[in-house]
Amino acid sequence: MSYLVIARKWRPTLFGEIVGQEHVTKTLENAISSERIAHAYLFSGPRGVGKTTAARIFAKSINCVKGPLPDPCNECPICLSITAGSSVDIIEIDGASNTGVDNVRELRESLRFVPTTSRYKVYIIDEVHMLSTAAFNALLKTLEEPPPNTVFIFATTEVHKIPRTILSRCQRFDFRRIPFTQISDKLKQIAVADGINAPDRVFELLAREGDGSLRDAESLLDQALSYSGDEITEADVIEALGLMDRSILLDLSHSLLGGDGKACLNIVEKVYNFGYDLKKVCLELLEHIRDITVLKATGEAALLELPVSEIEKLREISEKVGIDRLHMLFAIVSKGYEDISRSVTPRFTIEMMLLRGSNVEDLRPIGELLGEVRSMADRVDFSGAQARPSVVRGPSAGYDGGGRSGPSGGGGGGQSGSSGSSGPDRERAENASPVERSKLPWENGPAQGARPQADRAQRGTRPPIEAGPPVDARPPRQPERDARPVDRPPVPEPVKEPTPDGIVESRTEPAAIPEANLSKERPIPPGTFQDFLKERDAILYGQMSGASFERKGDTLEVSTEKSDSIKTLLKMKESVLKALISEYFLENLKVLVVSQEAVDNSGSHAGLVQEAVKIFEGKVVEDKGGI
Repeated sequence: MSYLVIARKWRPTLFGEIVGQEHVTKTLENAISSERIAHAYLFSGPRGVGKTTAARIFAKSINCVKGPLPDPCNECPICLSITAGSSVDIIEIDGASNTGVDNVRELRESLRFVPTTSRYKVYIIDEVHMLSTAAFNALLKTLEEPPPNTVFIFATTEVHKIPRTILSRCQRFDFRRIPFTQISDKLKQIAVADGINAPDRVFELLAREGDGSLRDAESLLDQALSYSGDEITEADVIEALGLMDRSILLDLSHSLLGGDGKACLNIVEKVYNFGYDLKKVCLELLEHIRDITVLKATGEAALLELPVSEIEKLREISEKVGIDRLHMLFAIVSKGYEDISRSVTPRFTIEMMLLRGSNVEDLRPIGELLGEVRSMADRVDFSGAQARPSVVRGPSAGYDGGGRSGPSGGGGGGQSGSSGSSGPDRERAENASPVERSKLPWENGPAQGARPQADRAQRGTRPPIEAGPPVDARPPRQPERDARPVDRPPVPEPVKEPTPDGIVESRTEPAAIPEANLSKERPIPPGTFQDFLKERDAILYGQMSGASFERKGDTLEVSTEKSDSIKTLLKMKESVLKALISEYFLENLKVLVVSQEAVDNSGSHAGLVQEAVKIFEGKVVEDKGGI
């Protein structure tokens, strides 16, 4: 007979043998006992937790010759045929390989036939979420109103992929991950029954690697048996399965929490040479820090899937570190795990992560630090500190010449003690704390307050000031700045005068600037007039780009070489340019338009130039065009 693997050899045949799913098995047993058998069931949950096994046991229970019974006899021909997988009335379908509408159509055709030897015809569809949408739609009507004595059992690991129309037609049972301790105990039972000698640590390692799946843990046990035979040691399991020794994690956590970066790098070197997956190492370190944090926060091991011996070691570590530091280390390692997943050099990434984590020190709560600061402040003696003289405002307060304020009727001679205060000042001194009282001038005496008038008189200082009205220490209020613009002089009408050359000369004498404005010193803006024009009026600057400006005394010459620039001058308003010139030069200037453009003999530009001269009240000082 061929070898049968442990997972198949020790597959449960009764509901009571299913591990960790009592909430499902109890419901199914009660349904069978009360004969409340539904026509469709949906079993969902992680891999290797007993979904298909529960479906087969349910099929045997409702078809057993002695039944229906919650526990099948496993002796009748029907139970034996179902166990062997040879029953014609129990049809198991792999949903991953039968995903289309045609497969569902074939299933519907087979529904017309009644069970051959069994009481119910049972369809078990594994991985039902792999069916296509069209296949699900073709199954709706049949699933809602199946023929008599027909039961559907669906099994899936991804229930979210199943349409709601299917879910609403089924009774849903959610299978859970099997606890660590229950997997370990089940492996021990199998080892004892098969004559396998192994310490408890071996089963704990296998259960941890099973990650909630009993089938995975049984497969790992089969692999370890193939490596070492009937005698299994912890070293054999680590070597056969390629696991990382848990002692490496303990050493790494000690080095990390102890701030020993060199030891962390040495451990990484060791792990790297062994060929371990650094991403998995980082994940296990993250889980390790999580276990320490949970143990530190709760003090209980109920939430940890670890053996008792390892829990005690973690408890010793948690007693030496603060929970705030553990939170920071968890954040650093979590970020490092994400970086390792994307890094092309995972070794360097995990090394930098560990060095960063080893430099994290224990944090102290802010309230505790503030409490220490307050206690230090209470222990400091402020009696030797020299207090500043204070200004006391009131109807009877005045300066006594000794650096203190007191009543006008007393204390004028620089007396020490508290006789120099009265009224609200005296009440403030009586209610003040020792530190605040030490700052009051009349509590320190002449040595720590102000010098007596006699010392000032001997040193030739000014005589004391008589008591007068209250002293206001505030600086005098500055007058508000006048935000109104400076008045500009009106632009007078130009006076046209003919010249001997026949060119109309338009002159305008600069208007006088008010003396009030001339008295105000305002700096000339930096840069040339072209820069100023570009800053203040970009559109006008673009139109004047062909012209240049040059100041000569009280005159601003505007020179151009292109007729387009002269046309631009004609189109502009003279007030705009006048205002800009006045603002830049801080005075009114004459404007002389100088044309350097060559023209033909017909003098086509002569009138144009004259118009420009007339507008800007200037004159042509040079004409290279022969106008």
